[in-house]
Amino acid sequence: MNNFDINALSRETEVNVRTIRWYVSQKLLPPPSGKGPAATYGPGHRDRLRLIRQLQDAHQPLSEIKKRLDALDDAGVAALLAAPTPVEDRSPTTAFDYVKQVLSKTPDSAPKKDDRADQEPPAAAPQASSDGLPARSTWERIPLHTDIELHVRRPLARANQRRLEALLEQARRLFADDS
Repeated sequence: MNNFDINALSRETEVNVRTIRWYVSQKLLPPPSGKGPAATYGPGHRDRLRLIRQLQDAHQPLSEIKKRLDALDDAGVAALLAAPTPVEDRSPTTAFDYVKQVLSKTPDSAPKKDDRADQEPPAAAPQASSDGLPARSTWERIPLHTDIELHVRRPLARANQRRLEALLEQARRLFADDS
């Protein structure tokens, strides 16, 4: 079994030492074995840090990440990391569906076929540039109402993702009167 000191764990996961310590204090990570300079971290710590990064890249808030990690043992975390990331082949039909999808997304929860039956086909894949490299961003179309849609360039920074979620929540409230 490979054990790491905090600096080796930091290099292995590309998460800085200060952040690792903060995650331990917030109980996103279990405490290391031992104290002070003799403290060691195992593969479970490494895997949890990698899963935290994946969930953060999917714009999950730390409070939600903590709930999900609390429900998993080290084997469950390793299994999630080993599983291929599901590819969603349908876009949500409304902003409400989009918010629901963003807030409920986990690495092992691909939408079921029944949930996608009445949704629109996916947006076109990003085009490659003239030098053959993939484009740096793509546009996502989020229908808000029958005649209104929002266009969002992806990927978004976390702060802008939070703003988008707040905007979509306001749109849901605004258009709820039309139901």
